[in-house]
Amino acid sequence: MIWLTWRQFRTQAMVALGVLAGVAVLFCLTGQNLHQIFDSSGIATCRSADACSAAQSAFLDRVKGDSLYPVLYFAGIGGSYLALAAMGMFWGAPLIARELEAGTFRLTWNQSTTRTRWLAVKLGVITLTGMAAAGLCSWLITWWSGPIDRADAMPGYNTQAIPNRFNPLIFGARDVLPVGCAAFALVLGITIGLLVRRTLPAMAVTFAVFVAALVVLPVTVWPHIATPQHTVTELRTSGGPGTHYDQEGSRMSVSMEVNIPGAWVLSTQTVDPAGRPFTGPVTPACAATNATPQACFASIDRLNLRQVVTYQPASRYWRFQWSETAAYLVLAGIMTAFCIRRIRLSEARPAQ
Repeated sequence: MIWLTWRQFRTQAMVALGVLAGVAVLFCLTGQNLHQIFDSSGIATCRSADACSAAQSAFLDRVKGDSLYPVLYFAGIGGSYLALAAMGMFWGAPLIARELEAGTFRLTWNQSTTRTRWLAVKLGVITLTGMAAAGLCSWLITWWSGPIDRADAMPGYNTQAIPNRFNPLIFGARDVLPVGCAAFALVLGITIGLLVRRTLPAMAVTFAVFVAALVVLPVTVWPHIATPQHTVTELRTSGGPGTHYDQEGSRMSVSMEVNIPGAWVLSTQTVDPAGRPFTGPVTPACAATNATPQACFASIDRLNLRQVVTYQPASRYWRFQWSETAAYLVLAGIMTAFCIRRIRLSEARPAQ
């Protein structure tokens, strides 16, 4: 059965291997240059806060100044999600659906191989291969992005200028999570193929459900992993960078950019000294027709506003990685048990 499964699957596997090899060459060559830029920036050896901040800013500005690195940075993230979806669609969904649709399953089911073993071998070969491929791809992207992640996690730089690895968009393409996500995508495709019994509809449904899971699962899992932390800081705008100010009629809003290295910032809210959300009214210095930015910001500072930031600290990154990975693996395990039970129940009936 293993050899038969490999023969049926080898075309998809060879195509994936060729794509992975090409991507690996590109990311290895550019990643080596990126690591050299990081080493030469002095970030790893700086001692004072000023020296580290200067080295950090110079490195990240150089990375953003080269059009190739930002493109590869986000291409790696998008490519990771696309590869996971493709595994579910082109590896998982057709695996059972194609045989049920074409009727080739009868040749195996009417021989000595049990239906349970037939399904278990297919599940095992495809899922383990997909998890290994996802692990290699994730390791490559994580290694390539390592210098940017380390520089971004240092205090002092504008952390909103470049997304950190705890950002929900980036989080799913790094470290161990793609491995669990690959297992989920593949078993999802197999399960839908077993139920739908038609290849193309199974592929379409797999893609839709997988995309929905990428959105829904973090929303349902993350709030239960750890209670977010809160920090309250004085809002001082005079001469400070990163001030956001907006005025609409008699209402106004003001905020400062948040700089919590490596953290996932959930929300920011400006409050007055009593702790109430601040929405105005507009100060006279800001409402005057001849108002200057300096006078406006100085009047805002005299309001003694505070900014409340809700966030998940960088120290919880791996807790979230393992928790969401475990959630994907549990779902994959449940669907695997469902498929095996469904096949076992059909063993008492002749192949149709």
